[in-house]
Amino acid sequence: MKKALPVLMMIVTLIVNPEFNSTACGQDVQPAPKLFIGGGDLPESMYEEFLKLTGPNAKLVVIPTASGDDINVEEIQDIWHSRGFLNITVLHTNDREVASSTEFTEPLRTATAVWFSGGSQNRIADAYIDTPVEKELYQLLQRGGVIGGSSAGAAIQSRVMIGGGGKEPKISTGLELLPGAIIDQHFLKRNRLSRLIAAVRIHPELIGFGIDEGTAIVVCDNEYKIIGKSYVLRVELIEGEIKIDAFEDGDIIPLVDS
Repeated sequence: MKKALPVLMMIVTLIVNPEFNSTACGQDVQPAPKLFIGGGDLPESMYEEFLKLTGPNAKLVVIPTASGDDINVEEIQDIWHSRGFLNITVLHTNDREVASSTEFTEPLRTATAVWFSGGSQNRIADAYIDTPVEKELYQLLQRGGVIGGSSAGAAIQSRVMIGGGGKEPKISTGLELLPGAIIDQHFLKRNRLSRLIAAVRIHPELIGFGIDEGTAIVVCDNEYKIIGKSYVLRVELIEGEIKIDAFEDGDIIPLVDS
């Protein structure tokens, strides 16, 4: 019981309107991956784009575990309510045993959208990788749900995860939400090109995506579209040489080099 009480305090749901209407990308019939991958420090207009992706009646689960600060559930719910979301659950623990419990994962089984807040992607990985939380996230995508995040919430979305480092990346394990990719964030603002190049050289089978602040990749119907005020760089190793392409608002990222 000593562990159960604090867990219950961190699974808090705000329901303004329980009615649910499923909306997705355009007129989807078959579920396809739907991701919002933000580079950090997003303006409110970018959260409006996330709302378009999920629909206002989404059952949104916010996971603030990346933050090193105390989690203020009511404040988080108020912020997301102000962004137009009606049904909001805040889900947080640093305890892997708790993350493996049926009670903790219950909100994810009925969720239609998840948002990972910023901070340290390593905190997210330490708490949830190889737990039932990870399994439920994949199942959410399979049933047509949406997963988004910015900063650490972007970095966690690739299985080969850059957990930190300067010019030399500290490689760790994240979620396999965007297969075949390595994601880096705050990219141009924090001059992380050398780090991503090094990561791609370590994993030449993967494509690196460096997402700058105020910018995001929206994955919808298996199309990778850029939105925002800055750039996304695609970094790949081709026949031993690094190739870099830059994309901006409205561009579609080709997944295979032409």
